[in-house]
Amino acid sequence: MASPGTVRLLTALWDDSLDEIRPTLDTETGEVTYPDADERLDERDGETFDVLETLAERDLLYREFQEKQYICPRCETKGMQYTTACPTCESPQTIRTDRYRHPDCGYEGIREQFVEEDGVACPECETSLESLQHLESDAAHVCEDCEAIFETPEHRLRCRDCRLVFPPLQTVERILYRYYLSDRGAEWVEEQLTARQSMAEIFEDRKLKTEIDTTVTDRAGDEVPVHVYARDELLNDRVIAAVHERPDESDVAALRSIASDADARATLVTTSGTVVGENVGELVSGDGMAVLSLRNGSLRREYEVAEGAEAGNSFVGRIADIFKPQNG
Repeated sequence: MASPGTVRLLTALWDDSLDEIRPTLDTETGEVTYPDADERLDERDGETFDVLETLAERDLLYREFQEKQYICPRCETKGMQYTTACPTCESPQTIRTDRYRHPDCGYEGIREQFVEEDGVACPECETSLESLQHLESDAAHVCEDCEAIFETPEHRLRCRDCRLVFPPLQTVERILYRYYLSDRGAEWVEEQLTARQSMAEIFEDRKLKTEIDTTVTDRAGDEVPVHVYARDELLNDRVIAAVHERPDESDVAALRSIASDADARATLVTTSGTVVGENVGELVSGDGMAVLSLRNGSLRREYEVAEGAEAGNSFVGRIADIFKPQNG
């Protein structure tokens, strides 16, 4: 995962323009957002939380516990509210009160059952009492629906939207973190920026107008973020470069697709020197695709294919000349 958006986000942490990525909770809706990350990621990157978790799983970010969020299992609304419920009828309409016991007859009830208009009396044996202090008491809860009295209510979570109540174990629990750049993440950013800048300098040396972290238009008319875009409108020559640590088949296919839409040639840069995938050999060896690797701070034409695809002479080193203009 090395989209322009993720590079943009981690670069902000790397150059200290952003100290951390912190969750923000909307107290009215329960919605949790990461505005600093949203600002830097692109819509095509997907849900921000998933992006951050993926980066953390790859050790590019480290995370620190912030809070928990509960999601409704029925309608998936985020930020369920804690409530209590009656253990008898499951109603959330319970209130905390005091339970009183008459020591003489053993009758137990709440305050309203002992207090009458003309004083205090036991409703069971009708003995008059000077005050409630003559009764034994402890904390209790009463259900306003079924009138049951109980010592401890059930723990429940109520959905803000559909208003249904669930036991906590039946809801979806999500832990929210604050994210910071890891040491590995800092190295990754430096590799990404070095590769992009080196690629841009090569294009500029060939007198191509070059942009880093820009967009191109696909066949549907949508703006698609790309790492590097170079063009010479006079010669009708365009090149799109994508930088990844370990590009796989989906990365190669995506680059091929957007380059085709933009009528451009594709250049793939791997900062690890490895391209991953069973069928990636066919993709990277096709016409119009160049593959470079970052080695010791400079770009080279050698790379390897891992995980099932052998680096045979049929495509390793047979890289199209990325500087040969396309006419027509």
